[in-house]
Amino acid sequence: MTRRKKGETRPPEQFLELSELLAYVGQVIARGLPGAVWVRAEIAAVTDRRHLYLDLVQSGDEGEVARCRATVWARERFGLETKFRRATGGGLTAGLKVLLFGEATFHEQYGFALNVLDIAPEFTLGDAALRLAEGRETLVREGVYGLNRLLALPTDFFRFAVLSPREAAGLGDFRREVDPLERAGVLRPVYLEATFQGPAAAASLRRGVQDALALHTAEPLDALVVIRGGGAVTDLAWLNDLPFARALATFPVPVITGLGHARDDTLPDEVACVRTDTPSKAATLIVRTVVEAAAQAQEDVRTIRTQAAQVLVEAEAGAQWTLDRARRAAGRQVDAAAASVDALMKQALGLTPARTLGRGYALVRDAAGRPVTRAAQVQPGQPLTLEFSDGVAGVTAEG
Repeated sequence: MTRRKKGETRPPEQFLELSELLAYVGQVIARGLPGAVWVRAEIAAVTDRRHLYLDLVQSGDEGEVARCRATVWARERFGLETKFRRATGGGLTAGLKVLLFGEATFHEQYGFALNVLDIAPEFTLGDAALRLAEGRETLVREGVYGLNRLLALPTDFFRFAVLSPREAAGLGDFRREVDPLERAGVLRPVYLEATFQGPAAAASLRRGVQDALALHTAEPLDALVVIRGGGAVTDLAWLNDLPFARALATFPVPVITGLGHARDDTLPDEVACVRTDTPSKAATLIVRTVVEAAAQAQEDVRTIRTQAAQVLVEAEAGAQWTLDRARRAAGRQVDAAAASVDALMKQALGLTPARTLGRGYALVRDAAGRPVTRAAQVQPGQPLTLEFSDGVAGVTAEG
């Protein structure tokens, strides 16, 4: 092979076909990296065509720094997927971080690829657990981890928001419990949709909480309910998004979760006011609370009626006692007044002129028969009449 000289216009006589160059590259790769190696990467996309085709990426602080194709051939696929599903509960999906054991290959037509021979599911589980632990530590450090759990659960429910995947089986289970009360006008739930797994889950879940907050601002909610059916550990790991968990922890009303099953653990479950195992149990909690509130209201009505009847009886008895007491007091006052009148009458009767004269007194009258009550009215030589109890005598004043 010769180099093209400067200024030459005719094509070089020696060159490589593209296939030869790529074959040479493949040989270099094979000699430089013999055998299989463990590779850590994130699955960006999965294509299922009997064989399983993966797009693997590595991301850094400034975005994607590496990308390649990987293939799980049909002969290895069953064993590999069975192993992964048994450990994690789910299959290989986009967004998972994986540790793959594979051979680096280079094909003249298809380029570089990794032939996957094995997988370490414990790495994927460890990554999910690590994200959960890091999120928990961050929220604790920020002082918001337990805020929602400090809120009191409502003693009754009416208007609440429900965040769930569209047409999810868990949502159907929830609505079977709640819909009858909604039709009766007892409950007024507002349903919000979000993506709960996959690369789009984080942004979708955050928007869902923002929508619920807007609803609460317009008209207060009793609670925010977050539900989805059970799934693989790797599926539920999408819920461990830190901003989403932070939004739930700081939500102004109690958050109720019904995510997966009792064995599953997610960051939203940890920060929620109340955690239930499934959507059905979340619905049961709401329905039971409403039924208990109604029963308590009925009991309160009965108590009020009983107490009101007792108060009425006591009031009637009190009124009768008061009336009787007033009658007795009035009777005593009448008796006292009558006695006083009698005394006055007796006293008045004792002051008649006849009785007075009978006690040795005399009534002085002038010549015209008018009573003389003062000495200044009498003139010397004035004729007067003295009236006694038994008769009258005439006298003349001397001075």
